[in-house]
Amino acid sequence: MKEKKEKAMTTRVEIINDFLAINVKPGKTIQDIVEASGSALPFGCRDGECGTCIVTIESGMEFLSDVTEKEKSVMKMLNETNPKARLACQMKIVEPNGLVRVKY
Repeated sequence: MKEKKEKAMTTRVEIINDFLAINVKPGKTIQDIVEASGSALPFGCRDGECGTCIVTIESGMEFLSDVTEKEKSVMKMLNETNPKARLACQMKIVEPNGLVRVKY
């Protein structure tokens, strides 16, 4: 009887500034990933209110959760108009088998 090996369904997250690449399962926030990896990406409130953790998604937006109302509010408050800007504490990996490139 052969055992079937389960292949982990992960998405590769690259944090460009830190030369880090991490394979993660859907459901994790970018904040979770950063804290586990030792990245220097800064966080303030960790609740999507201060804007300290604004990042640019260089590629892979389709593997991330939709922009939250909280994110929209903070981006407006900070006059951030880049459509690739996101709050690292608010977005989650939602799709496996992808590549998300993040720059801060």
